[in-house]
This record gives sequence, structure tokens and C-alpha cells, in this order.
Amino acid sequence: MKCAALAVFSALVILMIRRMNPELSFALSAVTVVVLLLSCGGVMDELLEALRRAQQIFGTSAAELLPMLKCLGIAFISKAGADLCRDASQSALAAAVETAGSLCAAAVAMPMILSLMTTIGGML
Repeated sequence: MKCAALAVFSALVILMIRRMNPELSFALSAVTVVVLLLSCGGVMDELLEALRRAQQIFGTSAAELLPMLKCLGIAFISKAGADLCRDASQSALAAAVETAGSLCAAAVAMPMILSLMTTIGGML
């Protein structure tokens, strides 16, 4: 709830100063994004705990769950970065950030995908 209030307040301030000082409005937007992402620490702790419980239930190792966490982090950061680029009217740069994020997530997930394919191949 606090995050939503901060986002709405920042959006209103940004709208008021955008006409007079676009650079400052972009900087405020970027700072707000960083603050909101950092304030998600509590939620991330809950997510990590849920993953630990899943790890215990399914008997998997931390190395098998780490790529999922990395992919989530890459997705959040690349989405926020692309949206900031769009706010700065840089849609081509936003597309490049999204593409780079997708490639990074695929690279991180590839060992897990190969392991899954090997397991399925062994069953056939």
C-alpha cells in the first residue's frame, strides 16, 4: 500500500514539473523506481522462504532454484529499465533493454532447460 501511495504521489509531482524541467522529472521517476524496487525486500524474503520450502518438499538443491531467482531479477530490472526509457521517449532503447533482458534470462535458464531435456530424454 505504501508503494502505491509513493508511486501515485511521485507521478503527480512528475506531471507537475515535467513541462518546466523534463530532466528533473525523469530523474525523479528513476529515483522513485529504485526506491520502490528496494522497498520490495520484504516481499522478496517471503518469495525466498517459499522457494526454500519448495526445495525441501521436492528435494531439489539450491543450485536448481537459483536460475529461477536470477530470471525473476532480470525480468524486474529489465522491465523497470525499459519503462524508464519509454518515459524518456526512447522507445528504441527500451526495446533494446527488453531484448537484452530476454537474452540474459535465456542464458541463465539454459542449464536448467538442458538438464530437463536430459532427464526427459533418459525416460524415453
